[in-house]
Amino acid sequence: MKTSAPQGRSRLRSSRLAACCAVLAAFATGCGTVKTSHTARTGTEQLLLTDAWDQALAKIDFRPLTGVPVFLDTANATALDQGWIVSSLRQAMLAQGVLLRTTAEQAQWIVEARVGAYGTDSSDWLLGLSQTTIPPTFSGVPTGTLPEIALAKKTDQIGVAKLALFAYDRTSGQLVWTSGTAQAGSNAKDVFIGGIGPIKSGSIYRRPEFMGVELPTPSDLASGFATGEKEAGSRTAEDVAASPLAPSAAAADIESFAP
Repeated sequence: MKTSAPQGRSRLRSSRLAACCAVLAAFATGCGTVKTSHTARTGTEQLLLTDAWDQALAKIDFRPLTGVPVFLDTANATALDQGWIVSSLRQAMLAQGVLLRTTAEQAQWIVEARVGAYGTDSSDWLLGLSQTTIPPTFSGVPTGTLPEIALAKKTDQIGVAKLALFAYDRTSGQLVWTSGTAQAGSNAKDVFIGGIGPIKSGSIYRRPEFMGVELPTPSDLASGFATGEKEAGSRTAEDVAASPLAPSAAAADIESFAP
């Protein structure tokens, strides 16, 4: 018994449909979802603040306190990243030979630290048309929100830190040392050109980045990619811990600082 042509075409279509469904089912079984979340503070903000703090702390010379048992008073060193601030202070002092004590009664001198500034600022720059809302005015005139049209756009974030310390004799209360005021800043820039971006740059990055890829700088193009070494004279808390400053001549004679 022969099968008619319409029935053959119908069976062919059915087989093709079944094959397509099988392929789709195979791909569907491999699908998944990714859960994302956001912290209350951005990572960029935290990097800006701690980087500015590290730069300011690196300007403090603790060598006059070398060999003296001191107690670090951090009651006035309050900021968002309290743990980082206190720990980095202790690390910098220990790295330069200061003898830290856990209680004031065990110390000869009391070192008091204070924070004068610890925060961020931001500014935006736009070449083009900013987002505009058209209010209802006359009948027949369309209303709504016009989207932003940017030929070029830049967002600049700045972190600022300011600190100072002083020491006094626990028994007499006489002032024996002051650090002076140390202030430093860090920055992060996001640049968009014709809607393409962001191109990230600033002190918290080793070099400019675009979509997570580091971009070569003019110096890289001239002499190959940089090794990532910091400029001479810029010492962070990690630098101080790795290679403490050599003791000064004044610090060698601790008795000269005694009241």
